[in-house]
Amino acid sequence: MKIRSYTAQDGQAAIRLWNAALKEDRLNEENFYTRIVCDGSFDPTLYLLAEDDGEMVGFVYGAKGAEKGWLVAMGVDPKHRRKGVGKALVNALELALHQQGIQQLDIGNYGVNYFFPGVDQKNYADAIDFFSALGYEEKGLCASMDLNLREYETPLKYIEKKRLLEDKGYRFGHFTWEDSLPLFAFLQKSFPHWLGGARANILRGDGPETIQLAKDPTGQVVGFAMRAGDGTPGRFGPFGVAESQQGTGLGGILFHNLVTDMVERRIFYTWFLWTGGRNLDIYATWGMKQYRTYTVMSKNLK
Repeated sequence: MKIRSYTAQDGQAAIRLWNAALKEDRLNEENFYTRIVCDGSFDPTLYLLAEDDGEMVGFVYGAKGAEKGWLVAMGVDPKHRRKGVGKALVNALELALHQQGIQQLDIGNYGVNYFFPGVDQKNYADAIDFFSALGYEEKGLCASMDLNLREYETPLKYIEKKRLLEDKGYRFGHFTWEDSLPLFAFLQKSFPHWLGGARANILRGDGPETIQLAKDPTGQVVGFAMRAGDGTPGRFGPFGVAESQQGTGLGGILFHNLVTDMVERRIFYTWFLWTGGRNLDIYATWGMKQYRTYTVMSKNLK
């Protein structure tokens, strides 16, 4: 078996392998190139392929930041499992990242173009034992959630809460181009890891349709909710409220403002891939339900 880096000629075979190995997370050519190859941080030397007699039988896709790395996705062709292919790929990725100074490797939760935030407990249950045997530790649980919007109506209590806050001088509405700098300043201060995604959304020209803002009585942006971050109309998030404003009800108003706008645009289904902790209960009160659960796993490479 040979392990090598991804090359420009591998695209179609890599897509076929991905779809054979990760049947719950299949992608097409556009997904593969826009979310992986065209990612500004994509490093082909961290997208490793295993070949056996010239046949592509496994892959692992890694990424790195300043201090830690991510095993974004991996898979082995079902016909070649339990032959050491997966272990060899993970070991090779760990070595490559460690040589570049990375000391912590997380599974799945790559902050830019991630596909899943951890190891799916139902669809890829065997992977939890696989990674545990390689020294990865379980760090917690998280979930994907969704909401059918066919019969959605904005709850009256959020309409009333919005009116009360507007009486105090708060303002809610669609992003406008003039909001660009105030939104960037808010994100840089409160959610810097979301700044790149919001900027990309705006540069595509999608901001006025896909971003909702909350402003305090002084006119400062104190909350935002966004959809279609990856270009998919129904995908919800990211979403956040300034720490100083939490507990005021801004989060619920922003959520329902965005969802109401989606229904008016005849978008009848919304979902997001990753949340956990108390946020699970918060989203549940807004009507969302869990449809996948994950184990968050990480390994120290020191």
